[in-house]
Amino acid sequence: TAAASDMAAGDLGTAGAEEEKETHQPYSHRVPSEKPPFTLADVRRAIPPHCFRRSLLLSTSYLLRDLAVSALLFYLAATFLPRLPPHLRLLGWPLYWATQGVALTALWALAHECGHHAFSDHGLLDDALGFALHSSLLVPYFSFKHSHRRHHANTCSMDADEVYLPCTLATLPWPLRRLLLDNPPGRLIYLAAVLTLGWPAYLAFNVSG
Repeated sequence: TAAASDMAAGDLGTAGAEEEKETHQPYSHRVPSEKPPFTLADVRRAIPPHCFRRSLLLSTSYLLRDLAVSALLFYLAATFLPRLPPHLRLLGWPLYWATQGVALTALWALAHECGHHAFSDHGLLDDALGFALHSSLLVPYFSFKHSHRRHHANTCSMDADEVYLPCTLATLPWPLRRLLLDNPPGRLIYLAAVLTLGWPAYLAFNVSG
């Protein structure tokens, strides 16, 4: 029994060493490069047909739910936050912004689905609703719809994708190299800039990354 335990421990140790060795290899060596033994059509056939049917009733229920949540949060904030002591209002308003942001993101996602013609079987209804929702969130619905379709049509393409294209070292400007490479504070600054300025820059200048 002791010998078996020692052998099992040895096997685990070997497996752990192999796994650690793999994680220290360059990322490009660990990314699958061979085609899988199935096609996209195989995956689609494996999904039950009812999953592809659009239900206007169900989609509308999601819309009404998300609108109700957003309205409720606005009512609670407008009614009760002004009554709080100043030091609690300093905590309450940012908390409201964060929770309302989540609720409005749900509405953004519904408009995104309208752009994919997934809200209902009626294209005109999808576009009208998507335009109204995205416009209320200061998002250009039709521009986003077409650029986002290009993204899905060219997902993972290093040449044709609209977003998520990493810069190569050769094309990265020198100041950004100094800011990002082996520089944790610089990466934090860059992340903050992306989260605060990235969306406006994408809308105004088609900046991606």
